[in-house]
Amino acid sequence: MNKAELFKNAYIYLYTKGVYDKKKVASFVGKTIDAVAYKEITGDDYETTEKSVKAG
Repeated sequence: MNKAELFKNAYIYLYTKGVYDKKKVASFVGKTIDAVAYKEITGDDYETTEKSVKAG
């Protein structure tokens, strides 16, 4: 298991427990996870979330 998988698993846990919301998970894209991992964690496309965060 590499670092990216460890971070993804940690974010999955924190997201499902309600500690992190989609905005918080999105803040890690490009740092510790990629857009594919974001979708695996939240079920949403990163591009769609990024646009709604910037608009809101």
